[in-house]
Amino acid sequence: FGSRPVLLSNASVADALMRTMALLALSCLLLCFRLCTATEAVQEKADCKQDVQCLLKAMTLDEKLQFFAGDLDAIDHVPGVDRLGIPEINMGDGPNGVANTIPGTATSFPCNKAIGDTWDRNLTARYARAMAKEFKAKGKNMMLGPGVNLARVPQCGRMDEYIPGDDPTLGAELVKSFVKGALDENIMTNVKHFGNNEQETNRNQWSANPDANVNMEYYMKPFRAGVEAGTACLMCGYNRVNGVPACKNEDIMQAAKRWGDKFWIVSDWGAIYPDAADGGAAEYINAGVDMEMGAHDDAQCTGPDVPATEYGGAGYCNKGDYMLPDRIKAMLDSGKITEARVDETVSRVLGALKTAGLLNPKVQDDFPTYVYTDYHSKWYGPLAQKDVRTQHSRQVAHEVATKAMVLAKNKGSLLPVSKSAKIQTYGCGDEVHFHAESGSASGTAPHFPTVPCQEDGKTACPYPEDGLKAAGADVKAYRFSEGLSGPHDVNAITVVCLMAKSFNTEGTDRANLDMEAFPFEKFTKVVAWVVAPGPVILDFAPLVDSILISSLPGEMGGAGFTDIFFGKTSPAGHLTLTMPNSMHETSVTVNQDSDDYAEGFEFGYRWYEVHNKRPIFCFGWGLSYAKYMQVPHAEFQAPVGSGRPSVKMQLWRDSDAKETMIAVDQVVQLYVQHHKPHARSFKELAGFGKIEGLHQKEAIQAEIELDAPMIWDSEPGDKTAYDKGWAPVTEYTVFISLHGVEHARPLFTVKVEDGEHKALREYDFDQDGPMKFDQELAVWERSQARGIVLQKPAEREWDLIPSSSPSAALEKFEVGKAQVESTVSATWRSALAALLVSGTLLCSVTHLLLQRRLQRHPPSRACEGGLRSASRADQDQEEGLLNYGDAAALVA
Repeated sequence: FGSRPVLLSNASVADALMRTMALLALSCLLLCFRLCTATEAVQEKADCKQDVQCLLKAMTLDEKLQFFAGDLDAIDHVPGVDRLGIPEINMGDGPNGVANTIPGTATSFPCNKAIGDTWDRNLTARYARAMAKEFKAKGKNMMLGPGVNLARVPQCGRMDEYIPGDDPTLGAELVKSFVKGALDENIMTNVKHFGNNEQETNRNQWSANPDANVNMEYYMKPFRAGVEAGTACLMCGYNRVNGVPACKNEDIMQAAKRWGDKFWIVSDWGAIYPDAADGGAAEYINAGVDMEMGAHDDAQCTGPDVPATEYGGAGYCNKGDYMLPDRIKAMLDSGKITEARVDETVSRVLGALKTAGLLNPKVQDDFPTYVYTDYHSKWYGPLAQKDVRTQHSRQVAHEVATKAMVLAKNKGSLLPVSKSAKIQTYGCGDEVHFHAESGSASGTAPHFPTVPCQEDGKTACPYPEDGLKAAGADVKAYRFSEGLSGPHDVNAITVVCLMAKSFNTEGTDRANLDMEAFPFEKFTKVVAWVVAPGPVILDFAPLVDSILISSLPGEMGGAGFTDIFFGKTSPAGHLTLTMPNSMHETSVTVNQDSDDYAEGFEFGYRWYEVHNKRPIFCFGWGLSYAKYMQVPHAEFQAPVGSGRPSVKMQLWRDSDAKETMIAVDQVVQLYVQHHKPHARSFKELAGFGKIEGLHQKEAIQAEIELDAPMIWDSEPGDKTAYDKGWAPVTEYTVFISLHGVEHARPLFTVKVEDGEHKALREYDFDQDGPMKFDQELAVWERSQARGIVLQKPAEREWDLIPSSSPSAALEKFEVGKAQVESTVSATWRSALAALLVSGTLLCSVTHLLLQRRLQRHPPSRACEGGLRSASRADQDQEEGLLNYGDAAALVA
């Protein structure tokens, strides 16, 4: 109307309002009609898609029986039921990234063992999520990982696949984050290898015979954690347990199945043995196994007729011979198994698919479609040839490689090094073994770029010599053998990249724990980078200035090394393994036929404490560029209801002009020692938290949950008592450490009476002041305990912590949950919470309008957001999105 005023009478206004309201009403009716009819169409097409019991009733017997075995002659595949919207299951070897695909088409991630060394729940979730994206891009909806067996036998050939190292609590915590991270991408996980697969030697015949209480408290704990986090299945291994194949051992499988009903048990490939022929598979099925994969009982099996490629042969046989549908049908007809048992398996598989969101048609549409050659050849199909690498994956791999690196020694603070220093490297190029090179967990051979080590993960960077050069340093690079006669430059800082003599592989254990020999005595100012596939003997430690230890670090290991070397990042990794003095130092070693696990709970770091021995480096050891920390106070928090006890504390980073000014991460370790009802002569990890971004003269508050100590109520020596229950530890002491189990200090002694926890202080903060952690003193104490002469560090002036010290928001480290990072401002949190509330109201109104039509359908993903894992609270570097549900979790 321009600038002219328009005068309307009351009648005109009323008429206009009536017309407007009528139009709005008509629009709403049309919208509701469109929504209702659209919903009707979806319902007709997708009737009961996500209702497990509805699907089970709708399936024919033939459709059910196909879930008991991998598809004949197909690759890692179980068919779905298209008419009911049940997707096929396409499995892919892991757990260190996509395996068995064309080299250079997937990221070579650090191994599972490396993610354990980070002690970082959030990073573990991002690591799994980055892997899951690549599995999805390859058309696979299940990764065969993570691995969670404990490091009982130092020589174990598959140690690189296993997260926990020496400790079940560490493994349990991180496997939960891994499983949830993969589920964020709708990828199912397979936690393996269930049933004490702690060695590879004679793995098809060897029998593990642990006491039931040891198995339940230690070896099975990470598997249970995986189930509780939502893993799709457990993989039973090749070995025997108490003389019975693991996939046929009713005791352990039924114990596991009592943990939940939305997962299944699948055999390792060929772990259903020939005694399953002629209906003998019924014993495996009734014992608890649900699905057979890869039996290979046909000696002439050559696979389907597909062309050979430069990467592999003409076919790949992957038969599930003993539990194919026709054989299951025969077992049903003969009464060897029941239809109820069939329904149990199918219900479990459907429940796992639902947990991963894979019964949702929209989610199914996110996955690429397999073609014939994808099913029937590991190398020939277009998805095998598809390059799924991303810059985001390399960035995550880089972060893991960096944060998993353990600084074990740093004499005279040689590290970090100035970029202006002269550097000579030996064996730090293509002689570095940065990933497993055989076995199902070897991952994919990486793409080697023409220009490696470009910034921000633009290209792979597996070798330190390339990383150092890319950073602009003056580097002279030599082969490992070129250093055997002595240094080329006596004034340069020397970097030696040391590999183990015996590598990891599937099917055999390592022959020794030795490192390649190098004449360190001829050199000065030496940094040794140890690439360790498991425990290794570091007997050269007194001859070098600095030692960095990495588990197989993947294609970004060189970049991670460079960051630590030049001080861009402070080391934050801690050992999850004990580094022994010799291979047979403890009573535990490889046995050919069977092992009664006579050491009970006393293996790994626990054996050393019980026997008052000192390994070269202990469990939990790890140094930082920040040497001085204080804990001004710590309080024991009793559990509330079904919750867990915790320690609420504050960590202060002291000032030091010699320290690096960068922010550092610090792992806080909490141990417990049992006193009653049964005393134990060792400490064991009960909780931990990684406090991130700690600056000088800054404190961060944290609350770290503990596993309330429990014992399995069976007698020592009873190897079949898996039907017992849990009993509380009624008196225990809580310890704190920043530098490993040897340096743990008592905080509280807790007594539990009638469910009430009462804590008595073992350290009086009011009287004795802050608890001080001097890294230099810890190094001296370690040396003294091993008879190494070292000058005791001088007393220092500690910061006086102000009563109202600057502190970041409380970080809470919960059992089974990723730590919540306090990096989102209050303003953004409020704004995102408001958006979430608005979205929820909109969903609710729509739901009410369409209640009759939608009663058999779940709410939209926007409404489901608040239920998703808080581990996605960090901003996805690739997508740049923050899930509103995660924002709500942060606000909560």
